[in-house]
Amino acid sequence: MPNINLIAQKRQEKARLERLVRRLFFLASGLVITSITVGMLLSVQYYALKGQIAALDEQMQILEPKIQELKEFDGKTAELRPKINLYGESRNHTIKWYRYLQVVARSLPQNTWLTAISPASGLSQPQPGAPPENAVVNLAGTTLSQNLVGETMLSLNRYSSLLEKVDLQSTKEELEGDVAVVRFQLSTLIKDMPAIFTADSAAPKPEAVKAGQGGANANQTKS
Repeated sequence: MPNINLIAQKRQEKARLERLVRRLFFLASGLVITSITVGMLLSVQYYALKGQIAALDEQMQILEPKIQELKEFDGKTAELRPKINLYGESRNHTIKWYRYLQVVARSLPQNTWLTAISPASGLSQPQPGAPPENAVVNLAGTTLSQNLVGETMLSLNRYSSLLEKVDLQSTKEELEGDVAVVRFQLSTLIKDMPAIFTADSAAPKPEAVKAGQGGANANQTKS
C-alpha cells in the first residue's frame, strides 16, 4: 500500500487559515477604528451644535424685548388699520370728485357757461350691508343754442370710464337782454361713486380717467 505524504497539504491548510485570521483581524481593526473616528466626528458635531444652540438662546433672550415691542406695534397697527383704510377711501373719493369737476370743465364748448352744480335730491343713508347708491349730479347752465347743449352732452359721454349716464332734464329758450340764450339742466351718474360717503362705503375702483383724455374740447375762459 503506497505511503501518502500529508505534511505539505497540512502546511498549506495552516497557511490559508493564518491568512484568513489576519484578514479578519485587519477587518475588525478597521471597523473599530472607523467606529471610533465616526464617534469622534459625531461628538464634535454634537458639541458644536450644542454651542450654537446656546448662542442662539442668548440671542433670543437679547431679542425678546424687541420682539415684544414688534408685537405691540402690530397690535397698534391693527387698531389703526380701519382709520387708515377710511382715510384712503375718503382720499380716493375726493380725487374722484376733483376728476369729475375737471371732466365737466373740459366738456363745455365755447359760449357755454355753468350756473350751478348740485347733487340730486332725495338721497338717503344706505341700509347696513347694502351697496351705496351712485352719485347723481345735476348740472345747470346757459348757452347760445340747442346744438351747444347737444355738444356738451356728447363731450361728457366721451368720458364713459367715469360717467355711467348723462341725461338731459330740461332746456328753455329765453332772452337775456337782447341775446337769445338756452338754459339747460343735465343729470350725470358717476360710476362707483357713493352718493353719501360713510365708513361702510366701498372704496372706489382705480380709474383710467386722466386729465386731457376723452377728446373733449378744452374749456374756454369765461368773463
